[in-house]
Amino acid sequence: MREAFEKSLQMIKVLNVRNEEEYNSLLKDYEILSAESLKYIAQTRDFNKIIKMASL
Repeated sequence: MREAFEKSLQMIKVLNVRNEEEYNSLLKDYEILSAESLKYIAQTRDFNKIIKMASL
């Protein structure tokens, strides 16, 4: 699960995703976790915090 989380964060960084809608459009093309799964693993309800995590 940790690998999928890291892969999803990496995709956010590489593709310069700016919001949850853009991320959700990527779900069809890439094997990444859903936005809700990312929120659960990161223990946050704010997708912008996940984007900040990805940029570190």
